[in-house]
Amino acid sequence: MSDLVNKIRLGTRASRLALAQVAEIHLLIAEHFPRIAIEIVPITTSGDKILDKNLAEIGGKGLFIKELEEALIFNQIDIAVHSAKDVPPLLHEQTEILAFTNRFDHRDCFISNKYPSFNKLPKNAIIGTSSARRKAFILKQRPDINVINFRGNIDTRLNKIFDNEVDGAILAVSGLLRLGKENKIQHAFEVSQIVPAGGQGALALQVRKSDHHLANILQKINHLETQICVNTERSFLRELGASCATPVGAYAYIENNKLFFKTAIIDYDGSEIFEANFKCKASLDEGIKIGIKAGIETKQKAHKLLKKIIQN
Repeated sequence: MSDLVNKIRLGTRASRLALAQVAEIHLLIAEHFPRIAIEIVPITTSGDKILDKNLAEIGGKGLFIKELEEALIFNQIDIAVHSAKDVPPLLHEQTEILAFTNRFDHRDCFISNKYPSFNKLPKNAIIGTSSARRKAFILKQRPDINVINFRGNIDTRLNKIFDNEVDGAILAVSGLLRLGKENKIQHAFEVSQIVPAGGQGALALQVRKSDHHLANILQKINHLETQICVNTERSFLRELGASCATPVGAYAYIENNKLFFKTAIIDYDGSEIFEANFKCKASLDEGIKIGIKAGIETKQKAHKLLKKIIQN
């Protein structure tokens, strides 16, 4: 089937991190299909343009894929390359995610120009993040800290940190790794401290459902273990009805052919949390089932907390 494809247009956000991510996909395709020409199509998304407002106020993480999804639907690109954590649980009905890349480090981390570690922050320190999830988990550990909205690409945020606009910030480890800036990390939080966002660390490849000829190509570069884990996380978020405004964590990993899945939903101020752990056989079907089960159980057992979060 790959003989029918002479060229693939890869759509991506225009940031330096996004271009580094799409370069990963370019290399993977070229490794398996060296005769296929690759065109990189950078697209500036709404999420990249509007930086002075909190994501939840302007439409959520879906703003990072809106223009890419439209370009896909109108046949301006063939594959949209996303950070998997930015892809909402529900996609446009004409599209699907056919592949995920091998997941980088899934954790969140602390970066500061003033303090050697998160534990050394003084009372009333100012920490930057645009994530409701990160804010809630930080306040759970340190309710005395002031958390402010902190938007922009990684370079912009790093510049703000090193210009001392904040005392520190929380970022994804994977983005720093992809840009070769891992030396900026002071402390990486374990899952027990901050449960990651669903999909964090992986890339998701979205295509038109009608493009059956791409399935064979993407199957070659798909990382099955990551696909199982991220689909588990996404099925939980879909069942829960979570949005980017919901402080929710979801992290699955595979060990000895078993899938282990941790979920958490936490109040915005970190004062109340519901956590749960699940395990099952490591397969696509079983992972999706356990994700749905986790979502149902969370709605049943944490309905008061969920209602409180929704009302806020």
